[in-house]
Amino acid sequence: MAMAVGISVANPYYAQSLLPSVEVAFGLPAGSVLLGPTATQLGMALGFLLLLPLGDGTERRRMLALLAAGMALACGAVVLSPTFPLLVVSWFALGLMALIPSLLPPFLAAFTPEHQRGRMLGIVLSGQFSGILLSRSISGVVAQLWGWRAIYAISAVAMVALALLFRRLLPSLPPADTRGYWALQRSLLQLWRAHARLRRSCFTQALLFGSFMALWSAVALHLSAGPWHLGPALIGSFGLVGLTSILAAPGVGRLVDRHGPDRIVVWGVACAGLGVVVLGVWPSSLAALALGLMAVDLGVQGSFVANQARIYALDPAARSRMSGQLFLTAYLGAAACSVAISVFWSHWQWPGTTAFALVLVTLALVLECQGAATPQ
Repeated sequence: MAMAVGISVANPYYAQSLLPSVEVAFGLPAGSVLLGPTATQLGMALGFLLLLPLGDGTERRRMLALLAAGMALACGAVVLSPTFPLLVVSWFALGLMALIPSLLPPFLAAFTPEHQRGRMLGIVLSGQFSGILLSRSISGVVAQLWGWRAIYAISAVAMVALALLFRRLLPSLPPADTRGYWALQRSLLQLWRAHARLRRSCFTQALLFGSFMALWSAVALHLSAGPWHLGPALIGSFGLVGLTSILAAPGVGRLVDRHGPDRIVVWGVACAGLGVVVLGVWPSSLAALALGLMAVDLGVQGSFVANQARIYALDPAARSRMSGQLFLTAYLGAAACSVAISVFWSHWQWPGTTAFALVLVTLALVLECQGAATPQ
């Protein structure tokens, strides 16, 4: 499951180290290439809203196989896109199908005892962190060798293989809720109103993931400019700083089991805030950039493990829908932040990006502290 999550979650993130190459290939004005990641994130948000509730109302193994096949088709569309507008549409379709990482964790939770859930989620989510962070390194190297489209051709083949593996290797899991699609959709609002901890998890993760995506979307443009003028392979190698959060994820899961998710979310927010400060104070130091991004990754991903464990304990029959709400708000936050960066990058560039990220992390910390002080 960790391998499958890593392979599938990488697809929406390959573009981050490829943005300078895409900008040159299509002759785009400064900053407009960031509309690509925005389209991907909006597609993901719509997928979480419109498709993911089916995870509680259908047989999960079949749905996972169909999603893998859909991602393979979307990757093929990216490879064949002749213009930037069609490329943006293809990236949107890729985001719409990118539901496997949000459907597999509740699938796993259905087979896992509660006292081991944090550790197991940490293991599977380490695959997710690997895919998100190493995707930049892999796509950068592949682009340097064969061009920026090549990684999507490779991924299309990988997703076809995953679809076949899901059908052969995953156990069958019957629907947790046999109501129809529209009844499941209506229940989303009921779940949102009923669980304050769900709302807090969604808002906190939206703020943290927004800061995460703002920084990682802008870092490629920051490193491709002076004084470094790095190419896509070296820009992509910055994804290797995420090895810390990848290796730490199972340990974070054990801390969730031991100390509870609320405390671990606060620790994650504080770690991300420290990383943003480092990025803002030493913007011209590659070592400081690596250290700051490492802290941001560790904080954001650690809080994500804890937030998932927090919401999965609320209602076992609604895990896919609550997972969808968590991912939906997170990616809406990421999309909004990418739009904001594309608007002000030409004026404020890296200093403005780090200041913006620090505001988001501070709001997340205030929200968690207020929630901890309020009776549930």
